Amino acid sequence: MNGQSTHVLMIEDNPGDADLVRLRLVEGKSAVDVNCVNRLSDGLASLKDKSPSIILLDLNLPDSQGAETFRKVLEKAPDVPIVILSGQDDEALAIKALHQGVQDYLVKGAISSNGLDRAMRYAIERQALLRSLEMSRKQQLEFKNQFLSHVSHELRTPLTCIHQFATILPPSCSTAWPAKSARNSAIISGPC
Repeated sequence: MNGQSTHVLMIEDNPGDADLVRLRLVEGKSAVDVNCVNRLSDGLASLKDKSPSIILLDLNLPDSQGAETFRKVLEKAPDVPIVILSGQDDEALAIKALHQGVQDYLVKGAISSNGLDRAMRYAIERQALLRSLEMSRKQQLEFKNQFLSHVSHELRTPLTCIHQFATILPPSCSTAWPAKSARNSAIISGPC
């Protein structure tokens, strides 16, 4: 991923699956530091201590099942990429999870060390890109608001002057003007 160790939070209740994933991580090309917990509540609590680089998440845990599991993690760690590790090849759930912000969905039995390494690397990069896009969007919104405020101020000043000038014109001036000019004068000097 980069020159430093990647901090991985693995939330997995099955010791055999956790060992398999650890083995795949060790076989991979990247240096990783794995913190494995077996309950969602423990995983959410560990997020308070240290924010991981990535979360590897099993959906069926003793204290949470299915889609609710990743929703709870996304709520507590919206900026941390999540890769779901599931024992089920559930395409509908995978698509649902991806639409809600999960970066990848891997089936435990089909994980290779290279595949897991690549999925984690891509998930971290995609999440960084999403953060960058969100920051850019916020900056553009702020720029737009400043621009509109400036334009509003720059237009309001001369319009106020025109309005003030029109209100000091004697009413007798407008009767000497052609009808269109008199109508425009009434519009300008009318209530704002």
